[in-house]
Amino acid sequence: MIRGMLRRYRALDFCILFLAFALMVPSGSAQAWGPEKGEGTFSTAFDYINFAGHFQSDGSRTPQAASKSRSFLFQFEYGVTDRFTITTSLPLVSARYSGNDPSPSTLQMLFNQVLQSVGPGFYNHGFLDDTHYHTAVQDFRFNARYRLVSRPVVITPFIGSVLPSHDYAYVGESAPGRNLKEFQFGTDVARRLNPFLRRGYVDGQIALAIPEAALNIRTTRTNASMEIGYLLNRRVAFRGIADWQHTFYGLHFPADLTTPEIILTHERLLKANYWHIGGGVSYALTPKIDLSADIVTFVSGSDTHYGTGVSVGIARSFTLRRRSATGQN
Repeated sequence: MIRGMLRRYRALDFCILFLAFALMVPSGSAQAWGPEKGEGTFSTAFDYINFAGHFQSDGSRTPQAASKSRSFLFQFEYGVTDRFTITTSLPLVSARYSGNDPSPSTLQMLFNQVLQSVGPGFYNHGFLDDTHYHTAVQDFRFNARYRLVSRPVVITPFIGSVLPSHDYAYVGESAPGRNLKEFQFGTDVARRLNPFLRRGYVDGQIALAIPEAALNIRTTRTNASMEIGYLLNRRVAFRGIADWQHTFYGLHFPADLTTPEIILTHERLLKANYWHIGGGVSYALTPKIDLSADIVTFVSGSDTHYGTGVSVGIARSFTLRRRSATGQN
């Protein structure tokens, strides 16, 4: 019965909403340079994503199992030294199932049947895809980076971690995330484009993410991103954005759904790949307050969502010590 329903509804909620945060681009998103010692930033970004459907395993699109996500990302960044920077952030996610193919009643029937098959104690959360918004705090994210080279090319390696804030639900399109610990490392490489484009810059990042295994499956992935920006004047800057992800190991939907346990929790174990592109603008409202806005579209992928997202953010910088004036004793 369960396998038959899976074949009938190929696009049954088979992706993870944690990918929503891959497109969040806060103000001043170029990470290679970083703040100076004693300087930092508090920032908040609001993200809205319309997941219009899914990329299937072969890269084709299906409009089934649509959803919507609204989220806030709260972030703190601080320069411990002129080269060493720490960053911590926490998202608040609100998401809902917005499709009717399959219907919420069909999804709930399948959820109840699979939950009964796996037995008590395996998954201790309720059904989410009832078309209502469900809100939860997601994962604490920590990042430390050190600028090895400052000119002409800036090279800044980093390490990071993801820790679930609590035991939240992770089944369904309305789930806030995967509820998995994760270790990350990589490097940023950037350069100002002078003398050819005096106010331009390019910043690229490559990273490897190693999450904890679930059901003996570890969805290790690599992510790459590129940002090309131009400072129009002292207040306004424009940028273009590209994000790419390749997951080395994971499940294809629905071919690899072979047990009730995998059927129930497959969203966190998919071999999700994607290309996202977009652009944005930043505006310096005051010397210490920046506003930003971005739009990103999901161009291609497999075993993941497609759709469009917009993000608006505000960042306020601060200084914990005053730098001495040049030449002053």
